[in-house]
Amino acid sequence: MLIPNILMWSAATIAAAWKLSQLARAPHDRGLRVVTICTFLVFVALSAQLAVTIPGVADEAPAQSPKLIQNVILTFFFALLIVLLQSSATPTTVGTRGWFEIVIAVLTGGALVVTFAVSTPGDRGAAYEQAGENPEVLAFYLIGNAYMSYATARGAYLAWTCSNHTRSRARLGLRVAAAGLAVNCLGTHLPRVLSTSGRLVFEKDPIPGTATWTTPILTIGIVAFFLGIGYPGARTGIVKARLWFEMRRHYRQLRPLWEALYSQFPSIALFPPTRSRREAFLVRNVRLRYYRRVIEIRDGLVCLSPYIAEPVDSTKSIDQQAELIRAGLARSAEGNQVSVTSVIAAPGAAGMEADSQQLLALSRAFSRTASTDAPPAPADLASSAD
Repeated sequence: MLIPNILMWSAATIAAAWKLSQLARAPHDRGLRVVTICTFLVFVALSAQLAVTIPGVADEAPAQSPKLIQNVILTFFFALLIVLLQSSATPTTVGTRGWFEIVIAVLTGGALVVTFAVSTPGDRGAAYEQAGENPEVLAFYLIGNAYMSYATARGAYLAWTCSNHTRSRARLGLRVAAAGLAVNCLGTHLPRVLSTSGRLVFEKDPIPGTATWTTPILTIGIVAFFLGIGYPGARTGIVKARLWFEMRRHYRQLRPLWEALYSQFPSIALFPPTRSRREAFLVRNVRLRYYRRVIEIRDGLVCLSPYIAEPVDSTKSIDQQAELIRAGLARSAEGNQVSVTSVIAAPGAAGMEADSQQLLALSRAFSRTASTDAPPAPADLASSAD
């Protein structure tokens, strides 16, 4: 059972680390604080469970206490989770109902401690698979799974109810989390309650094999639960990553036009330029660099405007405008200023986005029409660094 425990622990570790990083950025978000506490409690509980299953580690723990710690922590995790979901589903009843959930968790935790303490040292803290017919161990797991049956059933109901009250993309995440809790309730905890109670009362297992097939189902339910919790944030992260890659690509596509303008008008750059090879590995401040490059290109086109021989308007294609820019750069290198001024690559609408899209199209056209007589870049452009 080591592999399912490792999978559950890995999911809890990723979720806890992610929520802690979010809380570090928004420490005053009360809802996020509660969710972070919940995920951290699950991480601690599953860490204790993993410690019990690792050969040699469990023997070093005092009286197999990790198993007790795991179960007690899980009761308080679900109490917090139910209170959090209750506050979203029916805020008017959260006060009374919240105290009720805490009391149930405290009573369950106390009962677990008592049954753990009265167990013989040799059987104390034994895994569910080794419970056998030992009354104290069976009572320990009966109490724990009875509470977990209630908690997962109520948590699934509240999560589904909350999903019906939200119109955001969190609806799907809440329903996946509810499905994960329902899987744990019906596929793991209820069968274990029936199995342990039957062995404890009638000395006969009404549902044989629960020690074998319920653990994989528990793993599936826990992974589904964490996927549901993490879905909205993961989706946001994917969108942000896609925008980052898109902006980084656009930043690189603007370089040919920016480089040509910088070669004639170095004053447009606020900071020394980055080498092309180093630019390929840019990771930080991509958005800032991109918009700074857009502004610098627009400044460069303003400086180039007196060297354009004919007016540039919407009647000229983007390729024709690129050729006019190339000719204007040649005149600028010779100092041959003409009197006509014009707006080059005028955006079709107001706003930075329209301006940047127009400049991107111009830079692509400029790169396509590159010729051997293009103005050479000065030495400092090729050798300068950040």
